[in-house]
Amino acid sequence: MPLLTFCVSCTEEVDTSDRYAFAGKTIVDYLKDFPESYSEYSALLDSVEISDFSKSTMSQLLSARGNYTCFAPTNEAIYSYLDSLAEIGIISEPTWDAPEFWEIDAETNTRKLLDETRKTIVYNSLIDGGDEIQPYLTSDISERAVGHEMLGLPNMMNRKLICSAGNGTNYAIGGSNISNTNCDIYTINGRIHQVDKVISPNTQTANEYFYESIDKKKYGFYTFAVLVDACGLGEVLHESEDNDYYNKRITGELKNLDTHPSEGVPGHLPEHRYIGYTIFAEDDAWWEKALGLADSSIIELSPEELVKMVANYVNSNNMALSTAHAGTDYTNEDNTLNQFVTYHIVPGKLETSKLVIHFCELYYNLVDRRKGASVFDYYTTMGKRRLLKTYEASRTYDGKRNIIYLNRFPVLKNGRGKDQDYTEVSCDENKQGIRIYTSNNPEIYNAYLYRISDCLYYNDEKANIMASERVRIDFATMFPEMMTNDIRCNENYDAVHRDVGIPITSKYRYLENVEISDPTRFYYLTGRISDTQCWHNYEGDEFNIVGNYEVTFKLPPVPKDGMYELRLGISTFPTRGMCQCYWGNDKSNLPATGLPVDMRMGGTVWYVKGGTDMKSILGYEEDVEGDDELNAENDRKMRNNWVMKAPNSYYQFGSDVTMRAQNQGKVIRRIIVRENMKADEVYYLRLKSVLRDPETQLYLDYLEYCPKEVYDNPLVPEDIW
Repeated sequence: MPLLTFCVSCTEEVDTSDRYAFAGKTIVDYLKDFPESYSEYSALLDSVEISDFSKSTMSQLLSARGNYTCFAPTNEAIYSYLDSLAEIGIISEPTWDAPEFWEIDAETNTRKLLDETRKTIVYNSLIDGGDEIQPYLTSDISERAVGHEMLGLPNMMNRKLICSAGNGTNYAIGGSNISNTNCDIYTINGRIHQVDKVISPNTQTANEYFYESIDKKKYGFYTFAVLVDACGLGEVLHESEDNDYYNKRITGELKNLDTHPSEGVPGHLPEHRYIGYTIFAEDDAWWEKALGLADSSIIELSPEELVKMVANYVNSNNMALSTAHAGTDYTNEDNTLNQFVTYHIVPGKLETSKLVIHFCELYYNLVDRRKGASVFDYYTTMGKRRLLKTYEASRTYDGKRNIIYLNRFPVLKNGRGKDQDYTEVSCDENKQGIRIYTSNNPEIYNAYLYRISDCLYYNDEKANIMASERVRIDFATMFPEMMTNDIRCNENYDAVHRDVGIPITSKYRYLENVEISDPTRFYYLTGRISDTQCWHNYEGDEFNIVGNYEVTFKLPPVPKDGMYELRLGISTFPTRGMCQCYWGNDKSNLPATGLPVDMRMGGTVWYVKGGTDMKSILGYEEDVEGDDELNAENDRKMRNNWVMKAPNSYYQFGSDVTMRAQNQGKVIRRIIVRENMKADEVYYLRLKSVLRDPETQLYLDYLEYCPKEVYDNPLVPEDIW
């Protein structure tokens, strides 16, 4: 088990001068009152420093004001951890006196192993809620344990911990059982939960995990490991962080953005730029059945034999695009096996609770978390760029509930009547999709690896199915960094997590698929106000770009060649601006598309900042209940102005009114492009301000690709959802 050094953010010395100015016990006080249980842990808190940039100890931190969650390991838990280090040969004897702990590392001139081990135990046991976020209780853990979801904040090792049922106890955190009796212990600066094992998440990268599977013939994902190696993906899957960004952050070279004109707080730059992946893979048991092998026998095959068998299986079952070719150059993106393997990998870490985003969909709120309407998202895969759909329906025609699928395309109740609720009616056999198993998966440092129920692939048939429906993609899902760094839809309401800034490209390119020009202030806002309040945004969040901006986005691919509309979802407002759109495949020479888009113009009102609002010219008419024919005709008239009403599938908490039905049509869709597009082509969208006001905002929520057979279908008109 390799041990890594992690640095928490640059921290000043802790001021504990007013420690006893408030009544009650701190976390440190409580732990020291019970040496029979916590003397080892207390000693570690006394010796471990807060960061590489501070001489204050963790004991000093936990003696001061704050909102800390402490998963305190018992003395026995720490002894067991030392035993485990001895068993795998890191130390020669299971004590703190082991000679390996006291060796001086020549490179750092420190006792590196000792420091790393102490930090591993301490940093993994603590979550800092800052000034605003309350400590976690077991009630918070119980809500997430069923779905093996993670706590909303990372620990001080920057790892988010998985909640689950305990082994002999009610709950576990990070695989460590929480005591049923010594939990939720109140202190004036946090809560303490006793755990029976040191929390020590795996530090292997995906590449290291797969190579170990091959070297040690580990049953589970041995097959996928040899496929990853054959396709030459190991080096890529080893990446975990861009340290250049972190260094620029801590030295002050990169600073928070100026205060947002509407939010009143700065755009807090992310502390790190982690790199990660999500891998959906068939396990060895599935491959044994597919290849006709005996149970548990697949690890007896050499990697070369196994790769050849899987390649033959992929080729004979038409599991790649018709433009791909067979052969043994598996590192080529046009190779059939390469296309098969890379379609299983999405850049960006999608934790279980974010495989689909539950926030503003119809019938949902954060208090009761009641799921009703279908939700989905689309991601661009590694290698040959293709779309992969994640989908969840809480109420399905066959009684299955709360299952998350890949590439499921059911028939939904998506008509115009009152009885339509966007739940499943039926699903064709070839569109059932593949189930994602969200529990009992391997733990990997820079990736989430999910076992799936069936074989995942993308061929011409799958492309045709994908291209037979409208594709709606939240802007934030287009950028892997948003998920990997826990920026996307972060559940916390404090300003640091709610109002995030992204540096301009000339300073540092944080989002690989975006170019941000120098005068641009690029903010990401989660849209979270409280558990019962949110903004008018699809999935809650938005990009809000301020000033004399110019931004260029690398767009996701279309499913197959054909005619598509590219649309933008817009929430109109007086502080919005006007932008010219440019679209094409030559980033250095993008042609303008139509007239500038005025984001102050809603369905009925044309907002004027600091002046008198005017009447909109978009042709919006409110729906007339029961007159579907008239409503459809009004929709057609709006489309003549390259405008559409908002979808019927999401709403604002507390209103029970969908965005489509909202009075005055404040939220609309603008059709930006209607062109022939190719699946293999890379397209770009540039948005440039045409106003001189440095405080106007560019609002970006979601985009849609809608194929002609959907938006111009005379037999089955495009649905309103």
